[in-house]
Amino acid sequence: MARGVKRGGKKRSKSTAPLETRSKEDGFVSSLHPEGSFNDTRFYEPKKRELIRPNINFFSAILNALIPIIVFVGICFYDTRIATLLLGLYIVIRLRSVVIWFIRIYQRYASEELRQSCVFEPSCSEYMILSIKKYGLLFGVTKGMKRLKRCRYPNEGEDYP
Repeated sequence: MARGVKRGGKKRSKSTAPLETRSKEDGFVSSLHPEGSFNDTRFYEPKKRELIRPNINFFSAILNALIPIIVFVGICFYDTRIATLLLGLYIVIRLRSVVIWFIRIYQRYASEELRQSCVFEPSCSEYMILSIKKYGLLFGVTKGMKRLKRCRYPNEGEDYP
């Protein structure tokens, strides 16, 4: 009987070569990993997204916080109940922009490793901002928190509010 040939006429594979060179011999391995895919970075490196670091205007934030307080103190001399009602109404109206401002601060100062760890597109912080703008503060924050709970493998891909 010829060397390397089994009974039945098929050649026996005695390959001990590395997997990169065996892929042409083994039909199963080559079907799983097409030629050249062993050196392809898509199989072992996660996708890097471009980080957007928004500019934070602290002066306008301080101004937006001080003006209502000054108005509140001024109206308190007239009537404290009306001043408290107006200040509460102002806070409820502006709370959406305050929450978005805090998310922007996170986007500006969070580490790159933390920001790159999100598996979705757009990132979870951008999703939170989009959902707050689309659905309002209460339901938008709820949707954003549910998204944060799902932010791990194998969940990934595009997900817009």
